[in-house]
Amino acid sequence: MRAPTVLLSVLVACALGGVAGYSVASRTKNQEIARLQHERDDGVVRERELRAQLQEALAARAALAQEAQRLQEDLTERLRRLEEAASKLAPADKSGLKNE
Repeated sequence: MRAPTVLLSVLVACALGGVAGYSVASRTKNQEIARLQHERDDGVVRERELRAQLQEALAARAALAQEAQRLQEDLTERLRRLEEAASKLAPADKSGLKNE
């Protein structure tokens, strides 16, 4: 009679241990899933922020390239005018040098 009672106690203990272990494993798994989902959500938010920064940087780069082009054209025009003015003054300077 004692053996069946011991066997029954062992079986009940195993069942309770299995249920407790399953409960702990399930809770741990759910916590891990929640942590990973949070990390994923943070990653998605960070990716969106970085994409927005990239778009801003590309727009700023395009604006800078356009401004550089405008400045280059302005400088080219100024150089052309200076060369034109120098060419008008050059004949007078050359004649002045010949007299010396």
